[in-house]
Amino acid sequence: MFHPRAPQALALVPVVVTLLVAETHSHPTQHVAQQIIKNDFGAAQLGLSIVINQMALLRILNESSILSTTPTSRKTYRVYEHLATQSQAVQACQQLGGRLALPTNEAEEKEVTKLIGITFDTTIFSVYWISVSDEQAEGNMIDIVTGQHLSYTNFEPGQPDDAGGGEDCVHKSANFRGWNDHQCTHKGDGYVCEFMDV
Repeated sequence: MFHPRAPQALALVPVVVTLLVAETHSHPTQHVAQQIIKNDFGAAQLGLSIVINQMALLRILNESSILSTTPTSRKTYRVYEHLATQSQAVQACQQLGGRLALPTNEAEEKEVTKLIGITFDTTIFSVYWISVSDEQAEGNMIDIVTGQHLSYTNFEPGQPDDAGGGEDCVHKSANFRGWNDHQCTHKGDGYVCEFMDV
């Protein structure tokens, strides 16, 4: 249904935003807000609803860009969509209170794969960093957070292939279920962090 007052409501959005950002204990601000609602309750109410929804969305996006979270018996995995190299991903996970993820068995691997998802769109090639690399010694894959050798791997068939002699960092992708090596300087689409359950 067409609402002729909708443009009025949208025009009030900047005003309502200003009012919402003001200190909550400011009596003059409260008085102005009440006056706006008295003057045109319908438009102000619609405008306020729009702003609250937008602010809720912005708050969610600002607090975290988590795509999804999946707990295992010991860990909680979170996938973040931030352009980053693998080393930047390591730092980001540490700053969040966790570490760059390292699946250590098939069950954990399935959880991480579930978070990233699978796409059949061949025009997209996604890169989500995990904590695996052979940058220190070619062919010697280690956990880059601890420096320890891996007890579990899940590379795609034919991987790692060190294509072009410069692929030393490992990632997961929505294009396939296993691991793949990539240039460490590549800005991936995101990364997987893991947090130990308390």
